[in-house]
Amino acid sequence: MLKRSSKLKNKGTTMITVVISFALLLLFVTSYFRVQKLSTEMMMDSRDMLVNNRQLIRAFYLGETSNRTVADHVAINFSGAEGSFYIEGTLKMAEMEGLRGTIYYFEEEPGD
Repeated sequence: MLKRSSKLKNKGTTMITVVISFALLLLFVTSYFRVQKLSTEMMMDSRDMLVNNRQLIRAFYLGETSNRTVADHVAINFSGAEGSFYIEGTLKMAEMEGLRGTIYYFEEEPGD
């Protein structure tokens, strides 16, 4: 008789089990939405960087950037499986106010 009554008491779900299960569900749902928000913010930042870079490159090729010399009389040697070549020139940088980023470029010295 004791065995039968103890089995009846253990049947079903206790309130503690329900509360713990609900707390775990709440934790997982909250984590999911935080990850979703972070992902959306990263995607928006990426899109903003692409727009900024396009504007900077466009301004560079249209001559709208402020350019300055970083290093004079620089020598660069490029080599690879197909061969190599050597260039002497000036290392310059281009920036534009209001846009993030810098374009570095190499300008050959006249007569080279």
